[in-house]
Amino acid sequence: MSEDDGRLLVADGERVHVSVATGGDIAPYREAMTRSASRIGRWNPVNPDDLVHHLAAQSATHRTFLIRAKDAARVAGDEAGLVGCVNVTNVVHGRFMSATMGYNAFDPYVGTGLFREGMALVVGTVLRQAPHGMGLHRLEANVRIGNDTSAGLLRSLGFRRERTMRRMLWLADGLGGRSAWFDHDSFAVTREEWPAAPHAANDLPTGVIVCGSGTPAAAVFAVARELGGVALVDVPFDAALTTARYAAAPVVWSADGDAEAAHDALLRAGATVARGDDIVASISGNPADVTRAALRLRPRLV
Repeated sequence: MSEDDGRLLVADGERVHVSVATGGDIAPYREAMTRSASRIGRWNPVNPDDLVHHLAAQSATHRTFLIRAKDAARVAGDEAGLVGCVNVTNVVHGRFMSATMGYNAFDPYVGTGLFREGMALVVGTVLRQAPHGMGLHRLEANVRIGNDTSAGLLRSLGFRRERTMRRMLWLADGLGGRSAWFDHDSFAVTREEWPAAPHAANDLPTGVIVCGSGTPAAAVFAVARELGGVALVDVPFDAALTTARYAAAPVVWSADGDAEAAHDALLRAGATVARGDDIVASISGNPADVTRAALRLRPRLV
């Protein structure tokens, strides 16, 4: 794809504009990444100069999109208005027609909804037919387990969790100060699904959720659906223990303060045990609340 073709990959939203990065964006990108480094560095590597690499790689198989706030939505004094960046890489054409998406939101626009609006525009551009789109069929994004803000953003856009990638990336842990191989959840959406319904059903089963009588059933079932699992509510401890022993990758919530011995027995049986009050936030049934509650629990399930 020529540079002229790249200039056709643009999209306008109500408050943001999306286009492919150019050489003129190097300095404002560096500034935006630097002022956002402490937040981004909790989960992703930070290199304020990496746009130079992405520009050198720009092609039909590697695109870097920048999300810019329109004048009315721009923070006072911020001339560049860079809301965030989205890298679309690992593009495979032929019969696959798929790519991987990585992204960062920039301060001071985090929490304004501008980045989500821009992400939706980027996804639409990737899945749109050429020349005004990349013409791909499927787009995926991989999120380190525990990064519920990033995963929640994808879920709000209708991405489905498809699988767990074990020890996928060697990363520095911005929370603990160590480097290690970290598991990631893989989310995806296809052209047929786009624009997708927020919080669409996930593909990957997490296991069996067993709950005592202390947590409202509606909350348990809602979180089970979000995690892709099966819910059993108000069952006696013996049944929970049997489920933990024989079900595939069970997750057991102890909703009503089981004794320490019961807790230990569930752990020995291979269960993941969490308190029932961990999912109280989902009682309202609001899909966003359910997603947040489930994503807070995800780090315990792997």
